Amino acid sequence: MAATNEVAFRLSRRPTTVPRARALLHAMLGTWQVSQDVSETAELVLSELVTNALRVRVPHDRQVGVRITHSPQDGVLLLEVSDAGTGRPEVRNPGEDETSGRGLLLVEALADRWGVRDRAHGIGKTVWAELKATVG
Repeated sequence: MAATNEVAFRLSRRPTTVPRARALLHAMLGTWQVSQDVSETAELVLSELVTNALRVRVPHDRQVGVRITHSPQDGVLLLEVSDAGTGRPEVRNPGEDETSGRGLLLVEALADRWGVRDRAHGIGKTVWAELKATVG
C-alpha cells in the first residue's frame, strides 16, 4: 500500500505568491509522479484558490497557508488554502465586461469536489478542492 504524500507551506502576501505556489505544487506532483493532465489542472485550481485568499482583506503580515495531500491508494489529490478572512467565498456569475469573479467557477468546473470550512485552530477559513489523481 502506497503512503499518503503531504506537504504544507505558508506564503507571504506579495506579487510572486501565486507563481510560487504553482511552482511548489508542480515540483511536488512531479516527485509524487502525478500525471501531467492532473498536474496542470491542479496548478490552475491552486492558482485560483491562492488568488482568492490574497484578495481577502486582512493585515498584510497575515500569510496564506497551503496544504497539498496526495493519496495514491485512493487516487485523490487534496488542495487546501487557508486565510485569516471571515467571509465565505461564493461562486459568481460575472457579466461579460467584468474582469474578475470567475475563479470559483473554474474551481467548480475542474474539481471533483470543493468546499469551505472554518479553520480548526485560529481565525479564518480553509477553501479546499479535490481532484482525481492518477499516477503516471
